[in-house]
Amino acid sequence: MNLILDAQIFAIPYISFLAGLLFCFLGRKMLGFIVILFGFLTGYTWGAELLADVIGTTVSSSPWISWAAGIAGATLGLVAWKFSMFLIGTLIGLFLARGLLPAVPGIAHAGIAIISGILVHLYRDPVIALLTAISGAYIAAGSAVIMMSKFGFLDAIGGYSESSNTASVIVVILTGIFAVTGYKFQTRDINA
Repeated sequence: MNLILDAQIFAIPYISFLAGLLFCFLGRKMLGFIVILFGFLTGYTWGAELLADVIGTTVSSSPWISWAAGIAGATLGLVAWKFSMFLIGTLIGLFLARGLLPAVPGIAHAGIAIISGILVHLYRDPVIALLTAISGAYIAAGSAVIMMSKFGFLDAIGGYSESSNTASVIVVILTGIFAVTGYKFQTRDINA
């Protein structure tokens, strides 16, 4: 969950909150844009480390690496959107795996991405609705927690909570609420 909570990408949480809700509730309809954006985000965060390793430098010493990897990820997302639902599911699955399970090894992320791709290929509309609802919910929940922190809300409820990491608990709860609601909203017209 550190992708959002550490605010590596979403420096303006108000915008990312609204974008997350938009993806959560309209993701199936906006699939092309979402894939390009998630491709950029995945490239910017995960691909930047890979690119830095390949050229023998670090991300912190060359800030352009993150942007180049992000643009490459967005381009890959566009190609994937044009050519294959399998690749789209893989890209969204990789974003989810990297965001929700950051401590898990990369091979597990690749497995989750491939399974997501297969499911999207086989069961297009409901699986896309599910993946975009979860992805958007995760972005919205993480952004909401960042906003809560800025207003001092987390500190206020942290005193009443026995959890050592109140922010993570709130993100999990909000992600679940947003994801279920978004999925139900997106699938209301499937098989109708």
